[in-house]
Formats: sequence, structure tokens, C-alpha cells
Amino acid sequence: MSGKRALIALAVGLAGVASGCGQGDGTASTPRGTASVEGGVLHVLSSIDLEHLDPARNYVTSSMDVGRLIYRTLTTNAAAPGAPGGAVVPDLATDLGTPTDGARTWTFTLKEGVKFEDGRPITSKDVKYGVERTFAPELPEGPPYARMWLRGGGGYRGPLGGEDLRSIETPDDRTIVFRLNRPVADFGSTVSMPFFAPVPKDREAGVAYDNRPFSSGPYKIEKFEPKKRIELVRNEHWDRSTDTVRKGLPDRIVIDLNLDPAVVDQRMIAGQGEDADAVQFEPIGAASVAQVLTDPTLKERLVVGESTNTRFLSLNTARKPLDQVKVRQAVAYALDKEALRTVRGGPVAGDIATTILPPSIPGHREEDPYPSDLAKAKALLAEAGFASGVDLTLDTPATPSGKAQGEAVQASLGRVGIRVKINEISSSAFWSTVGNTDQQHDLVIDGWTPDWTGASTYLPNVLDGRFIVKQGNQNRARYDSAEVNKRFDEIGVMTDAAAAATAYGELATRIMRDAPLVPFLWDKSAFLTGSNVIGAYGHVAYVGRVDLATVGLKSAQ
Repeated sequence: MSGKRALIALAVGLAGVASGCGQGDGTASTPRGTASVEGGVLHVLSSIDLEHLDPARNYVTSSMDVGRLIYRTLTTNAAAPGAPGGAVVPDLATDLGTPTDGARTWTFTLKEGVKFEDGRPITSKDVKYGVERTFAPELPEGPPYARMWLRGGGGYRGPLGGEDLRSIETPDDRTIVFRLNRPVADFGSTVSMPFFAPVPKDREAGVAYDNRPFSSGPYKIEKFEPKKRIELVRNEHWDRSTDTVRKGLPDRIVIDLNLDPAVVDQRMIAGQGEDADAVQFEPIGAASVAQVLTDPTLKERLVVGESTNTRFLSLNTARKPLDQVKVRQAVAYALDKEALRTVRGGPVAGDIATTILPPSIPGHREEDPYPSDLAKAKALLAEAGFASGVDLTLDTPATPSGKAQGEAVQASLGRVGIRVKINEISSSAFWSTVGNTDQQHDLVIDGWTPDWTGASTYLPNVLDGRFIVKQGNQNRARYDSAEVNKRFDEIGVMTDAAAAATAYGELATRIMRDAPLVPFLWDKSAFLTGSNVIGAYGHVAYVGRVDLATVGLKSAQ
């Protein structure tokens, strides 16, 4: 308990750190440094692995951050700290698209001069093929939007067998038309997802494409040792004049994977040798927070990135006894959210979450349906017929942070007789495993960042029962309410954004009565940068991680 109080006290020291922006200059909108050089080697120290780099399968924020260096999409998030980073801007396309037929048809025009890494022009057919790949049963991990919204998508099995999806039209090399089965007012944001990256058909490699996606961005893969290191070098055919987002400053970017988090902290704190040219990919560990916040020199190199992410505990409603709402509510009342925040670093890691939608998302409502109440939790278990408690299994990443969070859940739920067994899963396979309905257990350390700012890619993605699939499942609560599903459809066709946001907020309140998940943290990401690094800020699209597309070095050595 004393350590927790110390971390809370240390949060006062964050007043001098620009949240969501660059380190040390005291401003809230500009990254540190005013000048950068082109060249040098940027090092990225990561304590986690990359889940997938294939754009059809890339649906984890860390991998999406890296993927944006390698491939471009029709639109993308702006390169900016804080809330402005949530804006969607043109990328390969000349604009955010032209809707017709009541937003059931969307047309995009590719910029002139965009090329692949071998110098050939990127065409609309390459984009079409990239989107079609997300239907392939062999590549199930990507977002559901193409399957949900493109006409004829229900029975389509992807292009690997030679079949074409007629609802994507390419009347010429620079024009692509999407015909949807319903109005989608924000489809211009949908096409910012990785699976809208172009893929040349002659580079198709099925599942092996994961190891070497073909570059349309400023960098291409020179060497990839899965689970260990990926080395990126310049794509000489990338034209900066066509790209207003990526800066492409370093000559090389070397990302070391699966490093010991404590070692990463130690190296970044020392900042010696090539680590002066490094950025930390995951947040600083709880054990390093005090040292960083009380040392002015280190604090000068600290970046705190904002996010739109909520971390939560998913409760598998398809498994007994979590199929009973009173048991799920007991979990919600018993979970010690402060303990979970403490093992993630304390207040520097974010704010205690009480609702599914974070304050940064339109529709958020100030409420706390499940304040800590151990007596209430015990009473609910007894009413459900489990006065002697229940046994549950928790899936968590096999990382020090994952283990610590698992132990925090185990200890807090144990106070009311909920006995938790911790099942650690390799970080490189974690999301694929818990996204497999045959492999997932009772509880999952979970979280969600909307695919673009707004509740439309938050609540339906994780709580619409019709999106439950055997593999690549995002609804890890396995929550399926006919009433809620119907309301999703009704809100989805609203054209008034403010009314839709209000409706989503009301629906979130309704969902929480069923307690399919327990929110515990609205994320921030605090990470260190080397003394020779400039332009670093945390991006809301990547849970506050560094936006790798804009980082440079003060001097190239």
C-alpha cells in the first residue's frame, strides 16, 4: 500500500511533462526540438513482439504503428500529438472520398506518382486486391468492415482462389469505387485501416506475406527475424511530395523485439551509445517511474502520450458460471482497479476507468455503475448459488506486466471467493489465441482503441454478438444481446453525428447492466527517448505510443 501512495504522490511531478506531446519544451502541442537531420539509424526498443505485419491481418495498435512505415492506405491518421492525431487525412487518395447514393457508394482517386518499392505505379487494382485479401479464411485476424459492408461480401472467400469481388470497381488505374450494402457516413475513415493498403497480386504469398509485405511507404523490410528484430531501410521509390504524413527522416530503423522490459528501462535511463538514438516502444515499468519523475534530466526525455484506449477485463459470457449476470456483476464490484493501475506504473499510466467509452470519445457519460464493494460482490455470488466461491481461468500475456496484472486480478477477486488461475500466453500469439473461441478461457486482460475517433468502431466491434467468429474474434466477452444488436443497427444509420454519439452513450450504459466486461483504465503511455531523438510524441491511434512515422535524429552519426 505504501508503494501505491508513493506513486500517487509522484503524479504531481507530471505537471511539467507535456501530455500527448514532445518532451521537455513545456508546450502542449509541439514535439521537442525545432530541427532534424535526414539520415542516421533510429533504434526502437520493444518489450513485445509484432503480432502481424500483413495488412490484411494487422489489427493490433503496436503492429499498426510499425506497419505505417511500410505501407500506405487510402487515408490515414494525421501526424500530430493529442486530439488532432485522431483526425483522418488523405494518404494514397487525393481526398477523403466522394459519397453518392446516400453514402452507399464511395469513390476515391489515387494521387499521381505513388509507387511500390520496385518502382512500379500503385494502381486501383492493387488496392482492390489488398481489400479482397481480408475475406480469405487463411487471413482471419483483420477488421470486419469489408465483410460487414461490401455488397456480396457474405459469401465471398477472398482472391486466393481467383475469385473477384464485384462490389469493388476499378474503372481506371487511379479510380476505385466501393459499393456498400448500407449507408456508412464515415467510410472515408474506414479506408485508413491497414487492409486498405495496396498489395500487388504477383507478390501474394498467403500467410507468408506476413514476413515481407511489399512496401508502398518510406521504408521497406531489409531483414526480419521474427520474435527478435526487424530492420527497415529506405524505399527509394517513396516520394515525399505525395505523402503529407510520414517524414522518412532516418536512413534505417532497427526495432529490437521481446526485450526484457526492465533492461529496456535501464538502457533508456542510461542513454548511452546507440541508445541515445533510441525510443522506447512500450511504457516505462512501474519500478522505474519514481526514478524518472524525480530526476530532471530523465524527466526532460519523458513523453506522455494520450490515447482513446480503455483497458478492461473481458468476461466470457459463453462459459459457466459467467453466463450468469450476477456472477459477472460480482467480478465488477470486486476488481481492484487501483491495484491494476499501480502494476502498470501508477497515475502516469492513465486514469481509473468507470465506463466502456473513455472521456475522449463523443458519447462518454460520467458514471460508475460498479464502484468497489466487496460485500455486494459476495452477496451477488451467494444469490447466484455460489456462496462458496467460483473458479475461473484468466488469460494474460506472458510478460512481466501481464503477469503482474494477472496477479492483481487474482488477489482482488480472491477477496470475495473468486479463485483465479493465471494462464500466460506468449505475447506474439496472445491476441490470436484469445481471439480463437476454442482457446479462450473465462477472463481476458483486454482493451480497445477505436479504429477512428468515435463510438461507431468501439462498441459494435467488441460487443455486437453477430461479429463473434471462431478465429480473429474481437468480442472476447462473447456477448450477444438481440436488443443491443438491434440498437447497433439503428444507430449505425443515423446521419446526425451528435445524436449518434448520444445514443451510443446511452447504449453503453445499458450494456454495462449486463457486465460483459469491467473497464479499469483509460490509458496513457509514458516512455523515454534518447537524447539525440527529436520529433517524438505519443499518438492517440497507437495507445499513446511513439508515432514512428515522424521521429528523427538531431545529428546523424
